[in-house]
Order: sequence, then structure tokens, then C-alpha cells
Amino acid sequence: MLRSFSFVVILIFLIHTFVIARRIETLVTTNEALNWAEVTATRLVACYYHNLTGHWKKEEAWQSGNTLESLANLLALRNSPVKYVFEHTFARTDIFAGGNCYDDHQWWLLAWIQIYKIDQNIKYLHRAALIHETIIKKAWDSQKCQGGLRWCPTRPYKNAITNELFLASSMRLHPYTSLLHKSPTYYLNWALKEWYWFEQTHMINNNYLINDGLTDDTCLNNNQTTWTYNQGVILSGLALLANATNNVTLLNIAQNIADATIQHLTYPPSGQILKEPCEPNCDNDQKLFKGIFIRHLNYLIPYLKDPLHIDKYRSFIQQNAISLWTTDRCESDGLFGLLWNKTSSSSNSCDPSRDSATTSSALDLFIAAAGGSTSSEQVSAASTWMLLGMGNCMDDRNGSMANFYRSGVNESVCRETGESDIGAVAYDYELKCDGSSFCRIRTLSDRHSTPVGWTYEDGHAVTVTCTNRLALVNCYLKRSVL
Repeated sequence: MLRSFSFVVILIFLIHTFVIARRIETLVTTNEALNWAEVTATRLVACYYHNLTGHWKKEEAWQSGNTLESLANLLALRNSPVKYVFEHTFARTDIFAGGNCYDDHQWWLLAWIQIYKIDQNIKYLHRAALIHETIIKKAWDSQKCQGGLRWCPTRPYKNAITNELFLASSMRLHPYTSLLHKSPTYYLNWALKEWYWFEQTHMINNNYLINDGLTDDTCLNNNQTTWTYNQGVILSGLALLANATNNVTLLNIAQNIADATIQHLTYPPSGQILKEPCEPNCDNDQKLFKGIFIRHLNYLIPYLKDPLHIDKYRSFIQQNAISLWTTDRCESDGLFGLLWNKTSSSSNSCDPSRDSATTSSALDLFIAAAGGSTSSEQVSAASTWMLLGMGNCMDDRNGSMANFYRSGVNESVCRETGESDIGAVAYDYELKCDGSSFCRIRTLSDRHSTPVGWTYEDGHAVTVTCTNRLALVNCYLKRSVL
């Protein structure tokens, strides 16, 4: 009799748990990739942004311009407290914040234009235009190789990235000619001048990949490394130029370059995970290249007409995002590594190459995955837990469930404890910048089920449907309780 009664109690509990789980599934709709992007951006700002310099720690100066642009792209999708960084950085930097070379300056130029789209303070646009004018006056060189921008003041080398950036930045400024008191075709003419020169250099090789630059003596393609960022920046420049001139051929060239990148600069056998030619031993500069490619591929997509190419590129971005989130996120500091196809899925095995630059690259990837998602097509990792959002797990009335809590445990222990608790609905995990941590398992179990070493806390909520958006805390919802 007692055994039968126990069975009935357990059965009722399981049915109740299943009903709660199904209710959660119907109440919660989330773009998980956007949540990945937000928690990544928040950690980069909270733990690695240098308030005195306006740069990010453990990044090259030019890379911080990219991180700034990525934050603006995040703000285009979701409002976030990290927005303060724009004004803060502007006050602490000048037009030469990126470094000593002309490509360095233009990363920041692109960032200020994206920021202006989010916060229409004309000073951001003026800063971008001033950098552009400086580039024209100091870098355009008609004597060597019949045109194009030189790489640095002391280096006459004509390389691809500096000129690709000039094409893109000219086209990004083109819509603002009136605000900047320029003739209607001023920036468009510079973009056309750049493209006509770039195309005839044959830096785009027979495989539709772009080599690093031109030889100093003969101005021919130097056949040096086809870095991923060289395949990326050109995409947005060509897309904008095609749109302004109604030249479909430019879109075809962009698609050919994107297709060649997916074909030649990916890991076999799937050909779906992006690979930098230097992997696994890339230097500090190269750590950000893949994120730049993805960002500009994402800029290209809205201008495409062919649904097959649109689906191909969105799928490519999403597969890379899922692979990186699930295999190369370090639990001890929340940073992402260089490799987007890391063979080990253990987050305790942290990639020694990880830093704010590789994590900024990851941010680009997650933003691109989020931006290409719709409510009916969510990007989601195939795992037990879904990142519901930043902050503590709550219900719609800001109520908290009963929970087991413990400090000083890593996320694997937190997650495994939740998986072993039959009543677990969600867990939230706090990881501070100094590495200290705190875990709560939101549960339908009673205090008698409290694991050894954990503390039970009562709560009034019976579901988890949202978060309180507290920084450096992530709430994970169990996809299925049974």
C-alpha cells in the first residue's frame, strides 16, 4: 500500500512538472542568439573596457574600433545599458585612435557612422567625415600603382584592406552628403574611383579570393594570404555601391567572393565552419578577422535578391554561431576562443588564445545570427538548457521560484546539479569580473531534495518566463523537464 501511494505521489509530481514545463515553452519566445550577443557584449564592457582610454583591454587599438561598431549593431537590435560607451569613448579618443596606419583609422570611421545610426548626435558623423577627409589628403597616392590608398604614412604598400575600407566608408557616408555639406555625389565619386582602381589591380584572384596586396615593384597581385577579413569588408562596400548605381554585376562579384570564402576558408569536411588561414596559431591582429568577415557578410544579405544565396549565408552564420557557443566558451571568465569548431565541447578546457579580441569576434557572429532570425526561425543550440537572457530567472510578476543556491562553483557543477534535480526548471549563474561565482537552481522540488553543500530558499513563483536583466548573470531555462 505504501509503495502504491509513493508511486502515485511521484506520478502526480511528474505530471505537474510536465504541465509547468509545457506552460513555460508556450510563454517563452526568445531569440537565443541575441541573448548570446547581449551577455557577450555586457561582459566585454563590464570587465574589459578601459574607462580612461576608451579602448578595450587586451585588444589592439584598431580592434577597439571594431568592438565599438559591434556594440552599435547590438543596440540596433536591442536596447542595452552598454550604450553609455559611445559618448564615453568619443570624449576620450580622437581621429587617430586606431593606430598609425590608414586602415587603423577607418575601422573607427565605420564605428562612428554605425553609432550615429543609433544616437543621432551629429558629432559622431562629423568625426567619421573628418577621418575620411584625412585619409583622402594623406593616403590617396596616384604616383604608385596608378592610384589607391597606401597602407601607412611610412609604408607605400598598397594593400587590400585599406582600400576595401575606403570603398565601404565612402559608401557609408554617401547618404549624409547634405548633412556634411558635400555635393550629392561627393562620397559616391570617391567610392567609384576606389572600385575602378581596385578591380583593375587583380587583387581578386581567379578563385574569387582577395590576396593581401600588391607587389612593391611591379604593382601585381602579391599572392599573399587570403585573410578572411579581406573577403568580408569588400562585401558591404560592393553591396552599397550596387544599390546606389543599380549595378547588379557588383552584387554578383560580392556573391562570388562570399561563395569562394565558404568553399576555401572553412574546415573540411562540412565546409560550414569558418577558418582563418593562420589557425590555430594566429597573432593578436588576426584574432578578430573572422568576426569582421561575418559582420560584413551580414551587411551584404539585405541587398541580395536570390533567396538561395540569402538562405545559404544565413545558414552558414547560424551554424558557426551554434558551434562557437557550444564548444569554445570558457567557463572561468566567459571569453570565447579563436577556434569556431573546437573539437572538445568541454567549457572547462579553455582556449589559451582567448581574449577580448577573440570574444569581440564572437560578438560579431552572435549579432549576425540574431539579426537573421525571425520569430519562426530561432537560432538555438541543441542542448538541454536555453539561454533565456541576462539576469536572474523570474516570472512575469518579477517573482522568484524556490531554489537551491551555492557560491564558488563553476558553471558545469551548477548545470549538472540542475540536471540531476528532477524538479529543476532553470538555473541562473553569476560570474563576476574577478572570477567569483554564484549559482541558483530554480526548482519545483522541496527542501528535502536539497543537494549536499547547497542551501534551500523558498519562493513564490512556479514558472520562469523572463529575467531581471542584471549584468553578469545568465538565466538558463530547461528545454524539457522530462
